[in-house]
Amino acid sequence: MNTIIRWVIAVILFLFAVLLFSKGLDLRSFGTNVDGEGIGVYFFAMEINDRVPEEEIPSYANGFFISSFVVFIISVLFVWVNLKLKNKASME
Repeated sequence: MNTIIRWVIAVILFLFAVLLFSKGLDLRSFGTNVDGEGIGVYFFAMEINDRVPEEEIPSYANGFFISSFVVFIISVLFVWVNLKLKNKASME
């Protein structure tokens, strides 16, 4: 895999992690301010769930937080591998 492609993947994964974290914060900020049956959860214009009851909103927020953490770790690993390969190439 080309070095530039690895850096692009790392940046895209980092941005995706930020978006996931932001969605988790949005869901966490709802609290008990829910009207009707519940809320719809959407991410990138894709419907995750149509009616999330008020008591399940924190679990959805936690899911977004955990997934953002996992994607962030993967992006950090991409950066680490890129830097390690760059150092290895400069040593030769």
